[in-house]
Amino acid sequence: MRELTTSDTDPDATMDTAVEEKDSYFSNYGHHGIHEEMLKDEVRMDSYELFITKNTEIFKDKVVLDIGCGTGILSLFAVKAGASHVFAIDQSPIIHKAAEIARENGVDDKITFIRGEVESVRLPVDSVDVLISEWMGYFLLFESMLDTVLYARDKWLIDKKNGEMY
Repeated sequence: MRELTTSDTDPDATMDTAVEEKDSYFSNYGHHGIHEEMLKDEVRMDSYELFITKNTEIFKDKVVLDIGCGTGILSLFAVKAGASHVFAIDQSPIIHKAAEIARENGVDDKITFIRGEVESVRLPVDSVDVLISEWMGYFLLFESMLDTVLYARDKWLIDKKNGEMY
């Protein structure tokens, strides 16, 4: 498995960001505690898992893009539902833990982790079939990722009018 970064170099290298606030935002998501709280929310996690794994017709044999993948849980669910490959993007250092989790679950050949801002990364494919994201995130309003998800939709979703976004 290969982890990519914005510059396709060392994933531990510090990423330049234009605004100090962005650094703080992404560093918050680099800590395990915030992800642990989200993952322990059984109602939330069960809902995501049930939706993805019970709707295999959406994911089977599809290329999926996971925006703001965090620990990679939605990517894992997509693979479980039959995705042919998942590209998982996250700016925070938690992506290293996500790659480790994928390895431990034997699906690292199905998920490519890319560290960087969605607006700056290059995917090794021109388009994807399905876009998934937990854009609401922690405390609903904290993430403000909707613009990023829409950017990804416009750039990579194979069918802009009828593409699948969840």
